[in-house]
Amino acid sequence: MDRLLFALLATVGGGLIAAQAPINARLRLIMDSALGSAAVSFAIGTLVLAVAVALSGDAGSVGSLGAGPWWAYLGGACGAVFVTATLLSAPRVGVTATFVAVILGQVAVAALIDRFGWFGIQARPLSLERVAAIGLLLVSLALLLRR
Repeated sequence: MDRLLFALLATVGGGLIAAQAPINARLRLIMDSALGSAAVSFAIGTLVLAVAVALSGDAGSVGSLGAGPWWAYLGGACGAVFVTATLLSAPRVGVTATFVAVILGQVAVAALIDRFGWFGIQARPLSLERVAAIGLLLVSLALLLRR
């Protein structure tokens, strides 16, 4: 049951990410600034998380900040690039093409992470099936971008 619940949670999160792009794109139109609207989006997200931490009391071990490798602190930067990229892309190529491109990028980078064992992940071989899956995503994106 836990596996199903977490899969459902991930599905809901994925759906919200798809909704986030057009929501942020509308905010960009209101503010007339890609970076400004991305900053507002992150500020609201930070506020939501601060309230969640305050209500749950789960702040973690703040004293251990700085003890990890340098790259362990870049998740927010990755999110900032993602939010900005999708709020710029969705109005121009559509939400479907934007998210096929997002998934293509996710799967391609995930395959590299698996192949080379980056970020402390156990290395896994790059199989023909993985390459074919990435190729099919690329074909999907090319079909969606045809006019």
